[in-house]
Amino acid sequence: MKRYLFVAVTGLLGAQAKAQFLQNASNPVFVGFRLHRGFIIPHSREIIHVSKTNPVGCEINIQWVEARPERTQRTGVVAKKGFLFYYFDFNNPAVLGRSVASAAYVEPLFRVERRFYTSLQAGLGMAYLTKVYDASNNPTNLFFSSPVSFLAILNLHTTYRASKRWEVSLGFHYNHISNGGMKLPNKGMNFPTWNVGVSYALLPGIIQRAPRTDLWKSLPRNFAWIHVAVSAKNVPADGSFARGEVLWLYGATAAVGRRIGRLSALSVGTEWIYDGWRRARLDFLGAEASPWLGGLLFGHELIAGRVRFKVHMGMYIFHQMREMDPVYQRYGLFYIVGDRLLVGSTLKAHRHVADVFDVRLGWLF
Repeated sequence: MKRYLFVAVTGLLGAQAKAQFLQNASNPVFVGFRLHRGFIIPHSREIIHVSKTNPVGCEINIQWVEARPERTQRTGVVAKKGFLFYYFDFNNPAVLGRSVASAAYVEPLFRVERRFYTSLQAGLGMAYLTKVYDASNNPTNLFFSSPVSFLAILNLHTTYRASKRWEVSLGFHYNHISNGGMKLPNKGMNFPTWNVGVSYALLPGIIQRAPRTDLWKSLPRNFAWIHVAVSAKNVPADGSFARGEVLWLYGATAAVGRRIGRLSALSVGTEWIYDGWRRARLDFLGAEASPWLGGLLFGHELIAGRVRFKVHMGMYIFHQMREMDPVYQRYGLFYIVGDRLLVGSTLKAHRHVADVFDVRLGWLF
């Protein structure tokens, strides 16, 4: 299942990215390299003793800049889009091991016409881990239980444009690796890193500030969307129930929203998800409660051309067993294919603990 999700999250985005790369070859295209050093946030008392380490790593990225005036005038933003590839050593080889990862991202640029400019990068991808939980051989690694897991990133960069081809950057990255609750234990790892890097323009070009017009106000301000979602969870690591089964989750989300700026929109909606993992757990406990989960959502959508990054707070309105927090967060990254089709993925979390990743197909109204 995780292989299918990998194809959906990065493969579909990759196909669109390749097509856009070929279409926009006149835009600047960069390759970059960064060195990272950070720390692990001990968000649970069970992992404090294995969190006292400093991950180190490196990153290679490829990015193209949507800088053409005819595009930026409509969107009101200059943005980088691309892929990054990570290698991290968690500096605890016996317990935490190492990781390689890749992610697709979007990165709006601010004050890009200056030599110093800032940017905010958000993305989703996949990670491979060399060490995971094992009840006999590695019982203290409660961060990971699946070699293939998901990666979510939210990063802030300050960049100096040294010449038409060279850029130097300093950054702060917030990285989250988790299997999305597909297999337990799944504390997930949150590890911020500081980094320094350089980028080289394979295809140099002039990058100017997006025209400050009110053109976006002439576009439809109100919108709506609907998603269908699917995911799956594996057997818990303790084998307490449903051993050997793949347990499916599916459902739908609908929302209405209003654009409030060139890059920003607010939206409110509702979602209803059938949780097959919860159904198996309820059967194991002999409980009569429903496996359906219903929630209300409210949040912000970052709009950068065809890419949308959504951050929503959720509140359960239907949750009969009530063994989880009454509120949760949902983070999503979507790409608009054509004028209306939405393709992407979301991560649902209860505070610092990831609950589930899913893949989604939707329609924008």
